[in-house]
Amino acid sequence: MWWNDFEADSKEIVGRVLGGFVDLLSVRPRTDILEALIPFWDPTRNVFRFVDFELSPTLEEVAGYAGLSGRLRGQYLLSPRLVSPHAFLDLLSISRKVQHDDLSRGCCALEFLYQRYGTPQGFEEPNLGLTHGGNKNKWEARRTLAFITAFLGVVFCPRKDKKIEIGLVGMADVAIKRTDSTVVPLILSEIYRDLTICREGGKFFQGCNMLLQLWVQEHLHHRVGYMNHGLIERNCISGFEKRMTDVRFPEGVEAWFTRLRSTTTDQIEWAFGWLIDTEVIYMAAEECHVLLMGLRSIQPYAPHRVLRQLGRFQVIPTDEDLSKHAFELSPGVIFPEVKIRKL
Repeated sequence: MWWNDFEADSKEIVGRVLGGFVDLLSVRPRTDILEALIPFWDPTRNVFRFVDFELSPTLEEVAGYAGLSGRLRGQYLLSPRLVSPHAFLDLLSISRKVQHDDLSRGCCALEFLYQRYGTPQGFEEPNLGLTHGGNKNKWEARRTLAFITAFLGVVFCPRKDKKIEIGLVGMADVAIKRTDSTVVPLILSEIYRDLTICREGGKFFQGCNMLLQLWVQEHLHHRVGYMNHGLIERNCISGFEKRMTDVRFPEGVEAWFTRLRSTTTDQIEWAFGWLIDTEVIYMAAEECHVLLMGLRSIQPYAPHRVLRQLGRFQVIPTDEDLSKHAFELSPGVIFPEVKIRKL
């Protein structure tokens, strides 16, 4: 309802930041696919290992789904920011007098944002603590900021308690102000982190599960000679069902696990026909991997293992334990942001 209530100008701002990712709002989550995928995840190399091949979501594929493809190497990486409850309220033009237990714990409920900036009636509601002073343009600007914050917290970085990390408002604010920013590495880092956590016994996936389920289904839909460059701009996610009309996928965890366990290299779609990238990121200047900044961790990314997905010549990579380069972000950890940006 929030997205549908937006005026064209607000949708344009959100679209610049999120692109076609907004279409994930209409995707039905398939927990059976995710649960069946987990056992195939190799956390030492950040790849799925199947019978005779490896696959891993790539930056270019993630960006392509949202129509945000381009020269990722030249874009500004969104990174986690510590945001105090007062700073959170200030950015959203909400009075510091507003008291809420969630804020002191570094989070807020979706309803907290929606009742102020989701419903059109929020502009005129006198008891919500808004400080826009009756300025509709200021309220509309904060409305897009609140929506992007909520989207990041619900779709890309969900919490088990269904709350939204208040630090995400800092990312959303930078994303709106910097037209060269990208959310893609954040999404991929969160997916990698939570695949590893679930592989080790975790029960809740805190990454973008809907994007992951689209990705694996499309790779499993092998079409001989398929090539459709230039098909898609920002409707890649919304057009997914149409591209899959001639295939029947399994239903249920066991059926999916059986399918994945028996799939071989000649049965998959290696490179998406709609993915056009003249430049791909596959290694750092001094390392065979790149570090991705997520909300909750730093994750190594080694696409040289899956260059065939990007339409490049594939060689058998040297095995390397990448897990030593992954670490959780916490208040006591020194965040190597400068080093990552140089890579």
